[in-house]
Amino acid sequence: MQVELVFITPEAERHIARCARVSHRSAGKDLEDDRRLVRRLIALGHESVLEHASATFEISGISRACANQLTRHRLASFIQESQRYVDVRKGELVRPPSYSEEDWQEAQRLLHQALQLYEAFLARGIPKEDARYVLPLGIETRLVLTANFRELRHILRLRMSPEAQWEIREVACRMWEILYAHAPSCFADLRPLAEPWGKEGRA
Repeated sequence: MQVELVFITPEAERHIARCARVSHRSAGKDLEDDRRLVRRLIALGHESVLEHASATFEISGISRACANQLTRHRLASFIQESQRYVDVRKGELVRPPSYSEEDWQEAQRLLHQALQLYEAFLARGIPKEDARYVLPLGIETRLVLTANFRELRHILRLRMSPEAQWEIREVACRMWEILYAHAPSCFADLRPLAEPWGKEGRA
């Protein structure tokens, strides 16, 4: 799995603070002053100003099952790799941590059979968009996700939860690490959700 930052609003914290101060015609002194304001707004639940900053991620090596969960977040924007146009015959499965070696070998055999059938369908003239129906949900895909900071906080709160499915939790925790590094005041309060993954998810 790879989670790569493609774009983020430059000086996002300063930008958010400047937008927030419009309502009171106030001015900030420095970056730390801006960060204090952002933290205070979040603590008070005034998160609408966070919509003025956004980030774009490219996420690859995740399963279609994981992608299906991500795209439920309707306020984010997505572009996903197309199975109609991309050659999926070299596709690989994402391995769940609960799979034993025996389980994994069985899953690999299933993938091999599915790809053989996919090839046979293409040879019969069946279009890719229909041949792909036999491919497993666990096959790898990639996508681009763009969302404003308010929506990203919503995604992270839901998907970093210990109750979240393991794969999307890892995606969310990797996103949090990147966002925290670029705009700590906007995401620091979510650290308690990310820390267990840092200790357990990378063991």
